[in-house]
Amino acid sequence: MEDNILISKLIPPEPAIHYMRRAKVMKKLARSHHTKLTILHGGAGFGKSSALAQFLADQSNAFSWYQVTEDDDDVLPFLRHLFYSVRKVYPSFGETMIGWDQLSMFPKVEELNKLFTMFVNEFCKMREPFFVILDDYYLVDHIFHIHYIMEKLILHLPPNVHLIISSRTYPSWGCIRNLRLNHQLVECVEEDFVFSAEEIQVFFEDYFQHYITKEQVDKILRTTEGWAIAILFLATQSIDLEKSIDKLQNLSSNDFFTYLSYEVFEGLNDFEQDAIMKFSIFETFSYELIEVFYGEVFEEQLKILVNKHVFIQPLSGYTEFRYHVLFQQFLELKLMEQDLDTYHSLHLKATKYFTQQRNPVKAVHHAMKTKNEDLIASTLAYFANQFIEKGKFDWFIERIRELSASTMANHFQLYYYEGESQRYRAQYEKAKKAYEKCIICAKECLSYDYLLRAKVGIAHIYLDTIQPSLAENYLQEALELVDQAKLEEDYLQFIQKQYAENLVNLGKPYEAEKWVSDVGLSSRVVRQGNLDARILLRQGKLQEARSLLENRLDSYSLISDTYRETDVLYSFILILLGDYVTALESANKSILKKENEHAQYILAVAYLRKGHTLLVLNPADIAEAEQYYEKTIVIMDSMDVKRAKAESYMGLAIVKSRQQQLEQALFNIKLGLKETEKVHDHWVSALLYVALSIVYVEHAHYLEAKEAIKSAESKFKNSKDYFGLTIVSFWRAYIAYMQKDEVEFASNFELCMATIVEKKYDFFVRDQHIFGPQHNIVWWQMMHHWNTLKKSAVKTTYFYKLIEIDADIPVPAHMYTIQLFGAITLYRDGEVIVEKEWQREKAKELFIYLYLNRTRFVSKEEIINVLWPKATEETMTRDFKVAYNALLKVLEPNRLPRIESAYVVRKQSMYKLITQHCMKSDLDFFRQFISLGMQQKNPNLSNEWLLRGIRIYTGDFIADKKQSEWLQDIREELKYIYMEGIERLAQNYVRLKEFSKTVFWAEHLLKQDNTWEEGYRLIMYGYFQLQNRTQAVRWFEKCEQVLKNELNIEPMETTIQMYEMIIK
Repeated sequence: MEDNILISKLIPPEPAIHYMRRAKVMKKLARSHHTKLTILHGGAGFGKSSALAQFLADQSNAFSWYQVTEDDDDVLPFLRHLFYSVRKVYPSFGETMIGWDQLSMFPKVEELNKLFTMFVNEFCKMREPFFVILDDYYLVDHIFHIHYIMEKLILHLPPNVHLIISSRTYPSWGCIRNLRLNHQLVECVEEDFVFSAEEIQVFFEDYFQHYITKEQVDKILRTTEGWAIAILFLATQSIDLEKSIDKLQNLSSNDFFTYLSYEVFEGLNDFEQDAIMKFSIFETFSYELIEVFYGEVFEEQLKILVNKHVFIQPLSGYTEFRYHVLFQQFLELKLMEQDLDTYHSLHLKATKYFTQQRNPVKAVHHAMKTKNEDLIASTLAYFANQFIEKGKFDWFIERIRELSASTMANHFQLYYYEGESQRYRAQYEKAKKAYEKCIICAKECLSYDYLLRAKVGIAHIYLDTIQPSLAENYLQEALELVDQAKLEEDYLQFIQKQYAENLVNLGKPYEAEKWVSDVGLSSRVVRQGNLDARILLRQGKLQEARSLLENRLDSYSLISDTYRETDVLYSFILILLGDYVTALESANKSILKKENEHAQYILAVAYLRKGHTLLVLNPADIAEAEQYYEKTIVIMDSMDVKRAKAESYMGLAIVKSRQQQLEQALFNIKLGLKETEKVHDHWVSALLYVALSIVYVEHAHYLEAKEAIKSAESKFKNSKDYFGLTIVSFWRAYIAYMQKDEVEFASNFELCMATIVEKKYDFFVRDQHIFGPQHNIVWWQMMHHWNTLKKSAVKTTYFYKLIEIDADIPVPAHMYTIQLFGAITLYRDGEVIVEKEWQREKAKELFIYLYLNRTRFVSKEEIINVLWPKATEETMTRDFKVAYNALLKVLEPNRLPRIESAYVVRKQSMYKLITQHCMKSDLDFFRQFISLGMQQKNPNLSNEWLLRGIRIYTGDFIADKKQSEWLQDIREELKYIYMEGIERLAQNYVRLKEFSKTVFWAEHLLKQDNTWEEGYRLIMYGYFQLQNRTQAVRWFEKCEQVLKNELNIEPMETTIQMYEMIIK
């Protein structure tokens, strides 16, 4: 068992000698064998723990016991004690849970989900009934992570494992209502523990042989209000019961217990009083501990007191004990009143003892009781690393703040540990101030060790916030102090790793790689913070970086890794590789995990990556990408971390450019460059210059674009980033192509193609890319131009295969965007084609037919039979020719006569529309988004895709051609897909317990088809969960009526079963 596990917490109390079994309580507890959860809720002294101890002793099933204390107010100590409480009974419990407690400093929701899954799986291995007991749970109920994981555990425990909670406050788990409805909850409330008049009389007479009158019973009941601890006290008063009752009247509950404690204390002799006061300095105590502190005489006295003292509660085995909490407070105050010096000296001795025992929490607890600030400070400093490793930042900082300025000056190393704690909490300004105070004090004391550590701490802040120019000096100064400071090898390698990381952030990945090699950093050190992957990323070695991270996606860092975290870094690498769907999944995964305030930085970076993916995946709605870039900026502003906004400004610039807001686009680039140039992050500056060039190109400002791309080139050259240089050579070639500079075009396009082949950057041509052309038709056009120049140093055959195009067919001159939902609208290079241009309505229908059959050649006979079903052959032939020529005129308004069409390929009397790279439609995005939503298992992520698809469906498919019968089948098919998407959306909201949204979307579903029965079921269930049974029943009745009237059928069995559940 681990050193930081206090075994006494895992020892159940023995049944009290004078405990009277309460029929009502025991009857309820007996039902615990058949429920998931049992809650004993009531104030102090009502006998909750005593009732549990007796119940467990009366039954034969195995059980674990965990006495929760104030020290367990963090998820890791809580789970460790829970884990070992079960393992104490089942030694094989958790044998497969290797490394389960290696949580990050701020546990992620996914980590918590994995943890509860591991616990549940271990519980499922148990074959016999088992009780898990948590006493005094109210001490940790307010901790979010504990609250979260306990609720998950409750919901998924196997039927033979039963959880029993004793608490002064009622737990606030959202699952309690459903447990109650499903008869999976036993509740013992305060009223159940209150003594009745009859029980008081039985207790006095049967357990203490103290006969009392009915009048005395009534008086005791009025005075104590049935409070168990008070009745127990009175039952021990064999002399002058009336006087004791009179003294208790008109006292508050606190005064009441103080009086009880005083009466018990005064009934002891002087040595007994001295003993119980000395025992009270401990929260729990054992015979062994008392002997170590006070000798054998006190150990013997403890044995005597245990047998007769009502306020000493024995733990399992009668080897460890504790006082009732209120009685312990009374004794502590009494000891302080009688001899404050003795009180302090005892706590000093306890501090030293628990320090030797390596028990940090108890050592600090006793140190604080001494009020000796030097002792408190030295104890905090001694255990500081342990507190930080366990993530007890807030607690540690609170203890430090309780110390005076003079004490902190004498123990200045605490400033360093305060800085570490604040940095892990992402409180960077507070961390920096603490480090700076440490530096001042360390210089005065010539403490080179902490002088170096504080400088590394400040450098780490600038590394976390990506300000490499500011980190550089601190790291160099720290390295200069290495010889004077006595450092362990691991810490020296840590500093060297930080220096390498800073070189990466300065846009010098090649130098970082050389530094790693020169100082001999181990692979274990270099993988920390994914430094090895980041070095590869910034040198354009994207596939290698991807491979490294794919092996780390399910591993967790012990600290928050900000922008270095695997998920968000992996997402960015996938973006550069053109794999946007997977990149979005990775960004979303990170977003779902960062639900506590300490993860705000990572959350912001994840939003940023999500913005990049949506910029490419959803070009028709770039406002969605814009929303995520702005979210990142808001979070970074709230944290006062300016540098990390640069990448968001880059994305916003491209968004604004495509919203035709050139000035805003340029302004955002300026903001981004201001941040990166200030901190000398040349690599991100290079990306911003690429974005600037793209913005200028999209607005035909080619001279300015050329200057911007040259700036990017010089910075990528310094980084030796071959992918960055490939992007540069492409844009230099494109700008030359648009300026008709054949020499410049030839040299750059050849360099671009050669590097793509050599470095295997196929994805840059094959896939849409954030740093590539907005439409891949540009590659086609540039390759065709290369061929016309008869440049043969690099063959384009390979590239034609990449974009899956026949090199012999003509090159389209325009990019078309097609809107098919609602009224059909066609855009040529972003400009809408007005009705007048079509000349013939049948030309539009011909285009639609060819587009819907774009994967094959369609015969002329098929076309005319569909579009002119009732015309004569002569008329059909004539009208087809007119419509066909009109269509070609729309698609290629500048095409010369007798030049072959680039958009419609003709083979004799067969026709095929060329759409690849030159046409995009809302239909393609609709199908893609709904399909991705239906495939996605996570309801949140599924809903994102579904809502994107649903928003595209702005009306029936080609709604202005409803008279065209040949469109009816596909129109109905698409509406069915639309409705399936809505249905899944509503079902997902059920899984997310957002029942109002379930009702909203299910009603929307029924507006499309009032016979869609699943819609009624979803509405009924939604209203049932919203506790509106009346509405649920009304919708069932409406379902019955509609199905009868429309289809002459009855509701399905599942609908009827849901109705019966509701009315019951």
